[in-house]
Amino acid sequence: MATCLDAGWIDSHFHVIASPERHPMLPTRSYTPAPASVRQWHETLSPFGIRRGVVVQPSFYGTDNRMLLAALAEGDEHLVGVAAVAADVPDDELDRLAAAGVRGVRMAHFNAGDPRAMGGFVPFSAFDALEGRLQQRHMHLQLFTDSRLLPGIGDRIVRSRVPVVIDHMGRAPASLGDRHVGIKALIRLMVDGPVFVKLSGIANISDASPGYADARAVHEALLAARPERLLWGSDWPHTKPSGARPSTASLVRLFQAWTPPGLQDLIARDNASALYRCSGE
Repeated sequence: MATCLDAGWIDSHFHVIASPERHPMLPTRSYTPAPASVRQWHETLSPFGIRRGVVVQPSFYGTDNRMLLAALAEGDEHLVGVAAVAADVPDDELDRLAAAGVRGVRMAHFNAGDPRAMGGFVPFSAFDALEGRLQQRHMHLQLFTDSRLLPGIGDRIVRSRVPVVIDHMGRAPASLGDRHVGIKALIRLMVDGPVFVKLSGIANISDASPGYADARAVHEALLAARPERLLWGSDWPHTKPSGARPSTASLVRLFQAWTPPGLQDLIARDNASALYRCSGE
């Protein structure tokens, strides 16, 4: 059992999922996950002192944010969100999302024909049309991509007028280590641009479960680069197209074991509280 965490820690990445009968998923989705409720998230994370979180729109709902908005309403002031919107989303819809607690929008970047691209994601190409409108509403961009693709869009990210949050440690296979072109690009963006990186999704980048030892070098490289630009997220309920899912407690233990005590509160509380404008306990 992981030790009890500071009550101010924030889970910066988790999903809420309804059964397909209750809320339809996209026909073009890449997989069908099991239901996962706000109550179940709370029951899972509250033993560690975590009561605040960021609900992230999953790919299989596309730009239908109804489940996200329902979760935010249920979570009251303890939850904020990251939604998904099309490039031509009306201003009044963006205003409605912002008023409900949405702090950012999620997009993805993969090359045409890449088998890793998941159905339902809004493409990064929509960012040009949305950037100014996000800035007006103090929203950021959350980007799902493979860090090895960042050199092709790095200059655009550096010029961003809003913060950019990279999902899941850059999403490249952990077996590649911490010296490949993707990690170098990711670290450069953390240093030169308005870029944050989520220490989350280890089970989706590692082939070394249950200890995920191959991901430690990536974790430590990001810590060494700029810890004030890192966030921690459980990625509960650990959705993935195949393979065993990790236990949330094991991921909490990994973050504690791999992160110096002096940086844990910075990453999981201070950075997240500032970026997401989360209310206190």
